[in-house]
Amino acid sequence: MHNRIKAVRKELKLTQDEFADRLGLARNSIASYESGRRTPNDAVIKLMCREFNVDYFWLTEGTGEMFTSI
Repeated sequence: MHNRIKAVRKELKLTQDEFADRLGLARNSIASYESGRRTPNDAVIKLMCREFNVDYFWLTEGTGEMFTSI
């Protein structure tokens, strides 16, 4: 999942600081998720999906499309 979190951030052209700010998290949390040192809990995963319109199954399992259609 860590590569997909980074892919979302890069696709949105956000820095780790900007990404973290939008989620109300610390930058080092994002860095830890992207490096694979930590795995976000389900509440953080759902927050990412809601805030950035990311498909939950793509983020967690790698299936489907990155973004949900509106």
